[in-house]
Amino acid sequence: MKKAFLIISLLTFGFSFSQNLSFDKLYGNSDPTYYYLGHYPVSGSDGLDINWYGGIRLQTISGLGIQLLQDGNVGLGIANPTEKLDVLGNIRIGSTHSTEGVNALSIRYLNGSLNNWGSLRSSSATFMSFGVKADNTVSNGWLSSDASLNSRLAMTMGNGGFSFLSANQQSTAINSPVTMAEVMKITTAGNAALQGKFEAKEIKVTLTPTADFVFENDYNLPKLEEVEKHIKEKKHLPEIASAKEMEKEGVNVGEFQIKLLQKIEELTLYTIEQNKRIKQLNEENKELKSKFDEITDLKKQVQQLLSTKK
Repeated sequence: MKKAFLIISLLTFGFSFSQNLSFDKLYGNSDPTYYYLGHYPVSGSDGLDINWYGGIRLQTISGLGIQLLQDGNVGLGIANPTEKLDVLGNIRIGSTHSTEGVNALSIRYLNGSLNNWGSLRSSSATFMSFGVKADNTVSNGWLSSDASLNSRLAMTMGNGGFSFLSANQQSTAINSPVTMAEVMKITTAGNAALQGKFEAKEIKVTLTPTADFVFENDYNLPKLEEVEKHIKEKKHLPEIASAKEMEKEGVNVGEFQIKLLQKIEELTLYTIEQNKRIKQLNEENKELKSKFDEITDLKKQVQQLLSTKK
């Protein structure tokens, strides 16, 4: 009986297609609004239109294949996708050649134009692209733009840390060598090197100790005569690197600032001592002036007395 029913069903299905039965006449569950198999026009043909209110699932004997939920989320290998595309497993994408077209992933901009897309690994100059590639020689990864931008930017990651590179506009296949200059590097130890100017609204340098030891009672303040001698011979302040050393070795900003603070504090002590000396000299000058005035008055009195006797 089942076999006969199956044969009749197949014959009916085949007859329906032979009669060119329209898909929009085939409904399920007697609810054409929420459940139907239909078609929609495409250029030169028709497309298959499936609407099933609760969602659509495609699977084989090996397990779940595609799951389309009622909210529009699509899952590959997962029954409850939480995003517009939720994949449980690996993804492989790309065209046959690494230098042809968009060979991985494109990110559409607002207007949807091909000239305003970002993509991974594209050699087309009509795309704003960013490439991610593994270098088998130095085992670095890099992120860069293609020749459609005015400059080529890249970031490499390796055992030495992060390096940021730049070059002028180039039309080079993604897998071809590209000559780029390193503009900044951050090592795994946290040290950073910048080939250019650095601008910031605020910089905080944490370094100890500071230069307040200058104000300790046991600090041996250099004599000004010694400082003068050092300047005449060396042409720079004591404990401060010379101009040639700075040009060759560079300047540690934190240490240099503390050294400058030390010299400012020493200069402050010199100024305080000079101020004390000036006050002392002023007092001595007052005493001398007072004595001078007394001598002058005494001299006048003597002169008057002598003139009277005459």
